[in-house]
Amino acid sequence: MGKKKSTKTNWKPTDNRFVAFLDILGFKDLVMRKSHDEIYKSLNGISKTKKTIEEAALEIDDFGDAEVYVVSFSDSIVIFSKNDSFENFHYFLLATRWMFTKAFNNQIPIKGAIAHGEISLNQRAQIYFGQAIIDAYLMEEDVNYMGVVAHNSIDNYISKIKNEKDLTRIDAILFEEKTPLKYGLLTHTNLNWFRIIKKDVNEKAEIEDIAIKINLFKKSSSGTARKYIDNTLTLFTKIQNLI
Repeated sequence: MGKKKSTKTNWKPTDNRFVAFLDILGFKDLVMRKSHDEIYKSLNGISKTKKTIEEAALEIDDFGDAEVYVVSFSDSIVIFSKNDSFENFHYFLLATRWMFTKAFNNQIPIKGAIAHGEISLNQRAQIYFGQAIIDAYLMEEDVNYMGVVAHNSIDNYISKIKNEKDLTRIDAILFEEKTPLKYGLLTHTNLNWFRIIKKDVNEKAEIEDIAIKINLFKKSSSGTARKYIDNTLTLFTKIQNLI
């Protein structure tokens, strides 16, 4: 895997891109339960992860011109890809999964969605708009477990490139399953974050280790908030063979 010079390239103001909209679950309750310093420390950890995933692709030739840009505010994290090349799609998925699992391992519950489409992005002026952002936001609102669900625009993108690209690189990152949404179980493509949850930094997680980590969230939730944990465990049980 070759190294490359760490130089950011110019982004087009408007281009077809991928976007992930991630939301920290129960943020208002988190603010009430924890001290200001504890919340700041958690958010600062997310900020460090943001820097890591923005810089990592610049060091590896295998990802071509792939880059991501991350915006975070209050309880939301938004990840944009540079464009919609396959290399950018691959890295975008890895970056989104890395952001999700870093939060998860630090007991920050997150749910989210990803979408594809034309997006205008001006980092300096902080201008971000496009239908794909709305699609990802609305899809995220419907997600009913700790996970990341793909909008149909992602399925359409994959369908268009499947005869041109070797999709084995993303097969381990995505899975299709009946997914817990607010209005029931519906078949959707999901981000497979389960497989990179670790028992600790030096060990591969076993099935029971992942279940234990999911159950830890019960210590900080009650009532309706538990539905996200139960739904996550149910989905995890169904896809254990993919771990």
